[in-house]
Amino acid sequence: MGHTFNRPDAAAMLRILERHPHSPEGAILRLAWLEGLSRSEITELRWDQVDFEGKAIQLPDRTVPLEPSTEACLRERHVRCALRDPHVVISERSKKPMPPESISRLSRLALDSEGQKVNLMDLRHDFVIRQLQTHDWPYVARVSGMAVSTLRDAFSPYLTKPAAPENPLAQRDEAEYLLWRVIQQEGSSPAGLALWMGWKLQMQPGEIASLTWGQVDFDQNLIRLPDRTVSMGSRLRRLLLDAWDRRKDPAEPRVFTAPTTGRPMDLSRLTTVTRTALIRGGLEHVNLRNLHTWVRQGDRAQLLMAQAEEQGWLTREAVMERLGVSKSTARQYLLELREAGRLVRVGTRYYPAGAVADPDDHLDIIRAYLQEHGTGRRQDFIRLLGLEPEQGTLLLRRLTDRGELVLTGRHYTLPE
Repeated sequence: MGHTFNRPDAAAMLRILERHPHSPEGAILRLAWLEGLSRSEITELRWDQVDFEGKAIQLPDRTVPLEPSTEACLRERHVRCALRDPHVVISERSKKPMPPESISRLSRLALDSEGQKVNLMDLRHDFVIRQLQTHDWPYVARVSGMAVSTLRDAFSPYLTKPAAPENPLAQRDEAEYLLWRVIQQEGSSPAGLALWMGWKLQMQPGEIASLTWGQVDFDQNLIRLPDRTVSMGSRLRRLLLDAWDRRKDPAEPRVFTAPTTGRPMDLSRLTTVTRTALIRGGLEHVNLRNLHTWVRQGDRAQLLMAQAEEQGWLTREAVMERLGVSKSTARQYLLELREAGRLVRVGTRYYPAGAVADPDDHLDIIRAYLQEHGTGRRQDFIRLLGLEPEQGTLLLRRLTDRGELVLTGRHYTLPE
């Protein structure tokens, strides 16, 4: 039996957020509605959990991609407030962390301004429903912190069409979610690092166990293996930096060392510690030795979507490097994901659906904004469409050249 939630009106929510670009209530509502955080998570969120470079929020049990509107809001608040207190949401008056009751009260006032009879939990649930409309169950489990079985029970009645296609292997969605949870819990421990490298980078156990710091290029964000070079990604880079800072013997070249002695861990020992972590997480049939094969059997689209969510976008070159395929094959894979509605192409980049506006809708969105506001500046449209600055500049120049927009100084208007 599904649960009952109240859903907000999306247009009303956007109007509220527009009125609160970087106020406490603006941050609270964005964290709940656009990032899916609960009230307690919003209350406890600290600046060291907000990864602006990696465009993600790092919570104890999950990593949530940082939506452009949330990023803009938090960047401004970081400049204003980060030196006053490590918490993200603080009182404008006292400059101290805001208690849960005050967070609810502020959000209530903002929601009431548009007649929205919803609460923060409803906003979190609406986030989950929207994610399920464009992503599969395992992905939504990872970003929401809920088990796939819980998601199916609670949210299936709210889907007008089935969630995005899942991995075809039986029960693989649950297994991937459990693996993600294990890796989140292990963090930068030897088991956490090894499992991430085996799962996300598809490194072989021997390559992992023998890895040296000389192969880790922090400047280029790369791991240089004897036969290939792989991108480590922002999360692994952060975890490896943690491990680097914790080294007991700075002269030891090996990455994987015993936490207590600092001595290198051989493959047998590393296999044992990862196996222990997997069993503890409910994955009795997966180990470091078969993880590489287990990943290869998975859905190619799942791997590419995971990289797109982590990095923020995909390019043809990134797919070529990730899968070791030709240019034409990489283009075909991206086209399949685009036609399935899972990626949106803007220029040479492919973004996860929902992260940016569809290019076919750009002009309609800009027109609607100008009809309501009269004028707009470049940064308004960049924020509205979720574009990179250079992409926004090219789009506005193209629309102006076609006569769809009129530029006067720095302000754009609709033609008479």
